[in-house]
Amino acid sequence: MRIAIANSAEVDAIWPSISDKIIKATLKYGSSVSSGDLWQMCRAGNAFLVVVFDGEEVKGALIMQFQRWASKQVMYCLAIVGDDIQTWLPDARAFITDMAKAGGAESFIAEGREGWPALFPDAKKLRITYEVPL
Repeated sequence: MRIAIANSAEVDAIWPSISDKIIKATLKYGSSVSSGDLWQMCRAGNAFLVVVFDGEEVKGALIMQFQRWASKQVMYCLAIVGDDIQTWLPDARAFITDMAKAGGAESFIAEGREGWPALFPDAKKLRITYEVPL
């Protein structure tokens, strides 16, 4: 298994292998950004496309962004998708942790479904987002 940050030129080559999963995840979990938004962010260098490879096959991807919050720098996870996530997430988490620390982040932030604590048992819930139909 190899984990790497895709450069801008690699994003377009990798995106077709993850786009369906990104679209499904953004629609299913009410993301505030679309697959197209995320693609553009990665291409423009406004977010990192971190890719988990098994040989030449893309097993998973994380879209990450440094953000400045009120009191600290954080590594914000915009999306995580892939197959057999339990097999590669520990290595991906170590990679992201090193990346975040190198960029001065003090914590890793992810929003999403209720199942995240199963993947990140040491996570602390910061807030809950509600939607009210109009």
